[in-house]
Amino acid sequence: MKLKSSKDKKGTRRKKILISLGVITIVGVSLLLYKTFASFSKKANLDNVLFGFYNGEEKLSEMPQKGNPDNLVFEKAVCDNGASIEWDNEKWAPLVKGLTKTKTKCTLYFAVPKAKFPGVAIPIAAEGQDGLYAVEHNNLTELDSSWNKTEYRFAGKDPNNYVEFNNEKWRIIGLVNVKTATGVEQRIKIIRTDGIEGQKDFGNYSWDKNESDATNNWTTSKLKDMLNGIYYNSEKGDCYAGNDGGESVLSECDFNSGLKLPKGLNEIARNMIDENIIWNIGGWHTNAITTDNMYEKERGMNTGNNNDYSHIWSKELDENYHRGIGLMYPSDYGYAVGRELRKSCLKGTIYDYRIDCYLSDWLKASSKFLLLLSPNTSTSDYSYGINISGYIGTGYIVKNLAYRIWPTLYLNTSTTIYDGDGSFDNPFLLSVQ
Repeated sequence: MKLKSSKDKKGTRRKKILISLGVITIVGVSLLLYKTFASFSKKANLDNVLFGFYNGEEKLSEMPQKGNPDNLVFEKAVCDNGASIEWDNEKWAPLVKGLTKTKTKCTLYFAVPKAKFPGVAIPIAAEGQDGLYAVEHNNLTELDSSWNKTEYRFAGKDPNNYVEFNNEKWRIIGLVNVKTATGVEQRIKIIRTDGIEGQKDFGNYSWDKNESDATNNWTTSKLKDMLNGIYYNSEKGDCYAGNDGGESVLSECDFNSGLKLPKGLNEIARNMIDENIIWNIGGWHTNAITTDNMYEKERGMNTGNNNDYSHIWSKELDENYHRGIGLMYPSDYGYAVGRELRKSCLKGTIYDYRIDCYLSDWLKASSKFLLLLSPNTSTSDYSYGINISGYIGTGYIVKNLAYRIWPTLYLNTSTTIYDGDGSFDNPFLLSVQ
């Protein structure tokens, strides 16, 4: 027998090690390739393309369907081998361009769409949930095309739209189209849904004083003067106040003193208001009208008053009392309905909200008669308002009856959201640049 030399043994051992390393390398590469291509599928009916699907950084097992519960929309695509993707949203399918090699991999990224507010992007809510909804204004018939901008409105029973303003919790109506001296732009619109209490009768005020020349023209109303006078400046002064739905009397309102925080606006809050907004104050004569149509009427020329400027309220026309504080429109209330009822409620009239729409509307008046900005154009004696049953009425007397009011305003472009998530316990915070 011929014994193997020590050199032969070392050579055999080296071969075994090399073979083992080779096997390990092959297995490793195979696993890597498997994991790489296992992340993709052929569910787009393209034999030469392998697809992967992501929601941000989260891997998805399959491509989201159109109208998916998570409200995901196509965001972008990344392909190798020089290929690219064009997305067909109508067919909800990718169209691959520049395909030259087999087993090309394309990663499709989906995301919840967001609306860009000054300083922060807020995601659009999935249908049937509380949150921010897009409102398309593409079929306006009575307004010019400059109003055809997508708005974003918070809707639902209790969306996360709380914001700290004036050391108080206000709420964001949305990112809303407004008229300025340079055209139609968008501003953050906010509202104080707790009302204001400047006197002993729990914050109920009348549109105007009880005199024969009182009308539903907002530009001449005593309520407009109060909100943009003593309330804006945190002062004491005359107001017309009374019980909810009862007769109002001349009173002294105090928006300055008291044990609580100042009831009027502080200097920081005043610096956040856009005082250059042109408020459209058109109206209509009935509540048998949809929210979309009411939106147009509010911005129209019909007021029922013999005043050339009664359809707008601007700084140029009201130097004494244009601080930019008004009331909400009927359409603000209409667009705030959410959840499963949103589509059906928006197809109905604002009167139909009395049935069940108001149950999913965060702007409901909480068993109070709430005064709105728009006039009833069939008479000079009435304005629109929200009934305690939740529907919008047109018979709110402007001359002497007192109702709950919710101050409403637009933030200027120097004001941004910088923190918070909009919940009651963690409201959005504002800063002035």
